[in-house]
Amino acid sequence: SQASLSPGGLRLDKAIRRGDRLIIDFEKHACCPCNTTGLDQDCKYFIPHELAERGISANMWHEWCTELEKIQKKSPSIAGCLCLFCFPGGITQAILCAALCPMSAHHPCDCIPCCYGDWHYAIYEWQLKVNEVLNTKNMGVKLKTYKPHSRAPQSLNKANRVVGKDHNYECAMMEIALTAAETEKLRKESWDNGVNDRCCSGRGRQL
Repeated sequence: SQASLSPGGLRLDKAIRRGDRLIIDFEKHACCPCNTTGLDQDCKYFIPHELAERGISANMWHEWCTELEKIQKKSPSIAGCLCLFCFPGGITQAILCAALCPMSAHHPCDCIPCCYGDWHYAIYEWQLKVNEVLNTKNMGVKLKTYKPHSRAPQSLNKANRVVGKDHNYECAMMEIALTAAETEKLRKESWDNGVNDRCCSGRGRQL
């Protein structure tokens, strides 16, 4: 991992600082399974200097980002979700799936292809693990989803991410609190900022 600031002061860690919080783009789903999701692939090579100054090593940051990359391989694709909910039964199948199938919940069968509970639970465990370290340094992290995307805070790549997206697009961000007060505030905030998924299929969601 390298320094997060270029000689000209440009941030290379893909973060934007808003007050006592870092905002980093996090694309939770892709259209197709072959597309890359999660953090920008360069993020793991540039630790935010705010974390380095508090004693977080570049190796630890790289390890956290790499673990999150592996978790994202479990993330459902948009195409996969549409097929699962709508093919071949159409609207009837979609209603039944939403109402009766706990696809996002953590349960013994959550690793089968039609369930996403293993991904959601892995996101939950990753945040617990990282916060065990960050909290000792009066910092904290949370992955959050905003819907509509206009509610999301400004990030380095938000403008490009929302091009062509309508109000149904769920815009996710990684947010890192940098002070004790901001960490407590972030801890009390929900991952859900406008999603309001009350269906059975949404139980257990962490993002």
